[in-house]
Amino acid sequence: LAVGRISRDPSLDLGHRLDYVILQEECETPRALVRFIDFGKLSSAFIGPLNPGFCEVATHLGENWNKAIFSWMCINYKLDSTIQHPAFARTLPSPTQVLFTIMKYFNWAHVGIIASNEDIWMYTAKELATALRNHGLPVGIVTSLHKGEKGIEDTWNKIKEINDIKIILLCMHSVLIGGQEQATLLTKALEMGLADGRYIFVPYDTLLYSLPYQNNSFSIFDNDSKLREAYDAVLTITLESGERTFYDAFREAKESGEIIRDLEVTQVSPLFGTIYDAIYFMAMAIDSARRKGVRASGANIAEHIKNFSFPGFSHRVETDSHGKGLNNYVILDTDGHGNQLFPTHVLDMSAGSVVSLGQAIHFPNEVPPKPDSSCWFDPDVLCTEG
Repeated sequence: LAVGRISRDPSLDLGHRLDYVILQEECETPRALVRFIDFGKLSSAFIGPLNPGFCEVATHLGENWNKAIFSWMCINYKLDSTIQHPAFARTLPSPTQVLFTIMKYFNWAHVGIIASNEDIWMYTAKELATALRNHGLPVGIVTSLHKGEKGIEDTWNKIKEINDIKIILLCMHSVLIGGQEQATLLTKALEMGLADGRYIFVPYDTLLYSLPYQNNSFSIFDNDSKLREAYDAVLTITLESGERTFYDAFREAKESGEIIRDLEVTQVSPLFGTIYDAIYFMAMAIDSARRKGVRASGANIAEHIKNFSFPGFSHRVETDSHGKGLNNYVILDTDGHGNQLFPTHVLDMSAGSVVSLGQAIHFPNEVPPKPDSSCWFDPDVLCTEG
């Protein structure tokens, strides 16, 4: 869909016809890397990788091949150095920066991370912990889910042993788009009395796409009162929808005949929109480099991502004068009873600030976790005495 629209877009001059090849990424990280090396001659630029476990190696290879890498999933903080990694570009704001800004607003510094036991999520958790520690935050535990009910119980018992944790990041597929593991994990937390407001659970993967929340009800809560109650302790952070949601944009593309697959909107992950935007983002960079008369090499393309503003799949995509993404994020909350999510705060990426939308967050037992000292968020102050 993105490639078709780019080829018909009169405002873009790419100098070549854009085509794509889908590279099937292996689930195990070492095998995924070996496959990636085989693709060096196949492509002029890469959208991906999906596994943060080999982002740095892939970026080094890209530089060696003189090919740009555009990624929304790489959270390795070292990649943000344009001097060291000139051929790497983020198509979304850094998820770590988004989390850090929100945690600073609420003064929740102590973090625990639980990952699904798939390679991609375990590496995500590991890189996320490293990036948050690089910001000076105390990450008390990084663990992956063990199999079966007993395994999940063991995971929660491990978390309970760590003092001061306020926020627990869940690196796995969101229950709102069919993530069964997250449903089981949250239900078990409720059964063990851990969804009582002492922790705030934050799904990680909703940071990577625009979850349709406006005028949308989530039927997963309809027949599962336990999950509905557990989700009261969850704050969902996602890309702010534009004038239309991902579902609206998908329906329009189907009605116009551009998408011919017979799929209902709810059968498609909103990550579709993120991938579409990443491809358009790359095309904008090639166009920008050409307009400035620069040869379309890897570093040159990745360099020309500044001051963008273009219509993405369901919302505008913008970057600042340094090429950093300016997409806003919203914090969504439930009331603990219904099947809808309501925006309570917006994260304005251009100002780096969180603004309340006037809707109070509904905490279990109506008490938020106790705030941590603000010294954790001040790079010039050393935290002592806890």
